Amino acid sequence: MKKQSQDQTNEQLHIDDAAAAQEEYSLEDIMNEFGGWSKKEEAAPKQQAQTPPDLKKPPQKVPESAKPAPETKVVRFPKGQPIRAEGEPKEPKNPADFKGQTIRFTPIREDTAPEEKPKIWTYQAEPDPEPVSDDPKEAKKAAQRARRAEKEAKKRQKQLERHQKQQARRMERRKEQPEREFPDCRAAYAYYAQSTFQRLRLFLSILLAIVSGALAYFASYSLGSYDFTANADVFSKALLIIMVVQAFIAFDVMLRGVRAVLRLRYDHASMLVVLTLACAVDAVLAIRAGRIPFCPAVTLQLSMALLGEYSMQLAKVRTLKAACSMNEPKAAVREEKAWHGEDCIFRSEGHPETFVRELEIPDAGSRIMRIYAPILTLVTLGLSVLSMLQAEDSFLWAWTALMIASFPVGIFLSFSRPFAAQARRLSRAGAAIGGWYGARMLGGECGIAIEDADLFPPQNVTLNGMKIYSDRSVSQIIGFANAVVQTAGSGLAPLFEEIMHNQNGRHYGVDTFRRYEGGGLGAEIRGDVILMGSLGFMKLMRVHMPEGARVKQAVYLSVNGELAAVFALSYAPATNVKASLQAISHCAGLTPILATRDFMITPQFLKHRYKLSPDRIEFPTVEERARLSSPDAIQEPKQGALLSRPSFACFSMAVAGARAARSAAIAAIAVAFTASIMGLLVLFFLTFIGSTLAVSSWNLLLYTILWLLPELLITSMAAKR
Repeated sequence: MKKQSQDQTNEQLHIDDAAAAQEEYSLEDIMNEFGGWSKKEEAAPKQQAQTPPDLKKPPQKVPESAKPAPETKVVRFPKGQPIRAEGEPKEPKNPADFKGQTIRFTPIREDTAPEEKPKIWTYQAEPDPEPVSDDPKEAKKAAQRARRAEKEAKKRQKQLERHQKQQARRMERRKEQPEREFPDCRAAYAYYAQSTFQRLRLFLSILLAIVSGALAYFASYSLGSYDFTANADVFSKALLIIMVVQAFIAFDVMLRGVRAVLRLRYDHASMLVVLTLACAVDAVLAIRAGRIPFCPAVTLQLSMALLGEYSMQLAKVRTLKAACSMNEPKAAVREEKAWHGEDCIFRSEGHPETFVRELEIPDAGSRIMRIYAPILTLVTLGLSVLSMLQAEDSFLWAWTALMIASFPVGIFLSFSRPFAAQARRLSRAGAAIGGWYGARMLGGECGIAIEDADLFPPQNVTLNGMKIYSDRSVSQIIGFANAVVQTAGSGLAPLFEEIMHNQNGRHYGVDTFRRYEGGGLGAEIRGDVILMGSLGFMKLMRVHMPEGARVKQAVYLSVNGELAAVFALSYAPATNVKASLQAISHCAGLTPILATRDFMITPQFLKHRYKLSPDRIEFPTVEERARLSSPDAIQEPKQGALLSRPSFACFSMAVAGARAARSAAIAAIAVAFTASIMGLLVLFFLTFIGSTLAVSSWNLLLYTILWLLPELLITSMAAKR
């Protein structure tokens, strides 16, 4: 009985507590807190009145297992919710169902109508057939519409397939394929270095061109009291023979043209072969008619073609020789959209096998002529027919004259001569560009990443002195400084490593590391906060500077906000670096980007040391500089040149040389095509009106010479850049 009375007292205490909390809590507040009810859902249960049980009934004995533990919190029941005795039937909508000390609230939801699910629209590939109408006319029209729809669908499908095939062919044509395949650099070098007496043949070719020009002049004009025009027939035969001999001397050019035709690639060499044959046949007819043939102009064009072939072979020999001498070559590569959507040039690992393949990719002039040469040949044929019908002259005479005047002979020299000139210069510096592909990769609008060692090599950064302001040991202070610069990957790392070795510094690991925009670094080492940077950075971080500690060119170190050490440094400019920076800054479209990790190197600092304008230099944020100087910045590089050593001088020379060769080639191609179009228009007008006096052998030779002079001048300037 005593135990039962105690249980009644405990139960009464719980009831009293619930009654005391009636003014503070409500069922609505509790259910809203747990997310079980909403205000609208609670309206229905509140309307139902419940009769509280008689609290005077003797309470039933609570079993021992159901007694609350001592640590259990008291649960306060909300207002209006009675305690139901054991064995009493549950109310149909009782929100609290508890066992022991656990209370689970079951939300009461109103029976609402189920929401209508949205209809899902599905695409119908083919429309449903229209219902058959009883009217025969309507049924016939419906059948016609169905047939038209089917035809249109088949037509669209065929157009799509045709477009896909055209796209595939276009992509295949755009894909750059090498003219020859070699297993390695040595095999390619052995192929191009074999003796073909090309230099001797070139000398004889130029000599024959000069003799042919002189004979053409003597056959057309008198020289003072000497008049050779009476022997024009003899001169004409001599001109034809010289041209035939010239064709045999330039046999490699002729064979190249024939091979291109057999491969269904009609290019400038193939057009030169056709031009030579047409001129030979016309020369035979001209000799019979007492006319001076056009052989001198064709002889000169054959000589320039041989000069182009010789220059290209010489350039490849020099390039491959330099590439074969590299043991562990580096490479100048181009990464697309590496910085703010702009391409950037970096240094990476070199791949000689890829370099050989890139070297054999045709240049821009050769690729353009694969399209221009057949079009030009067909156009000259058509215009020659018109001229023949109008002036009633010989078709072969008009066609030969039009082809000679419109043939862009400068294409043979456009890239070969600049490439040969740059190959000679770069081979001395231990670099080699990958032909036209390499020149294109390193040219155009892009940036070039410049790192710490590029501007100031390790031997050019020295320590003038240091001063310790902390009670800590010198070995500990130097260890802190070395740990910070090593973690940052700064160009000062070799210097502080040397100081560590000389001063017996301690090696520490960095727990946390941070870069600051103000020209400094931060780290945490064994609970100490380390700041390292320039004088301006220390002022920014509000580090107190004692008397005599303000040094303009020095690295400052603070520990826990107190100045610990000052390292006075000296940055000596390098002569070759200055020349390299000037060469890069003068390259149009090339933007130097400082990818430096040394906080002392800024555009203003470079202006003071190298006289380099800060406006020409991009200075990214500290995080961007760290990213650009890391290997992660290079994902899919395109190799442009091989470097025998990773020095900045070699790197800059390769980039500048490739860009110079590319610029000269583009200018030469523009001049060649301008001469071709102008010659085509002028000669068509003259042949159309039948002006045989204006369309003479000497005039065509003079026109060819006048347009060759700027070609030779442009391609020669590339050697001086």
